[in-house]
Amino acid sequence: MKKPGKKISLFNFLVILLISAGIIVFFVNNIISVNKLVVTNEKLKEELNKNISVNNNLKTEAEKLSSYDNIKETAVNKLNLKLSTVHPKKIVINKSDLDQIEKN
Repeated sequence: MKKPGKKISLFNFLVILLISAGIIVFFVNNIISVNKLVVTNEKLKEELNKNISVNNNLKTEAEKLSSYDNIKETAVNKLNLKLSTVHPKKIVINKSDLDQIEKN
């Protein structure tokens, strides 16, 4: 039992002060680390949203460029190609013709 009016020893006071200071430093460091993570997280979210927007724009542009009308216009105007309406002839190969080829 402690005697009434007994003073705390200097050693015990310093130990308690050191432990308290360590706990305070730990919590302050934890708060600073969390704040840095929040800032980094927000920057990454902004970058992700920007990349999603760019990706959607590129998809739209790719769909526009791969449309039939755009390809036809490019082929006719830039490459001087013409659309052929002539259907190619069908090639018929008889089995007997294949057998002769295999024999040779």
